[in-house]
Amino acid sequence: MTLNEIIQDIHGLDAELTKLERRYGLLSADFYHLYKAGELEQNRDLIQWVGYYVSTGFLFVPCSGL
Repeated sequence: MTLNEIIQDIHGLDAELTKLERRYGLLSADFYHLYKAGELEQNRDLIQWVGYYVSTGFLFVPCSGL
């Protein structure tokens, strides 16, 4: 995977998160907290949202020793 492909993937995830935040009127961090607490229904959008949000966590893990 090239650097350009990684950057495109990051922008794609960001765009999907933004679209869902606008649709549901929640920031992703707030949504995730409510979802993990069991306060939201499970539907296709929300399950995808969880996947996108969790994926961004793996992309932005700080690197040690740099």
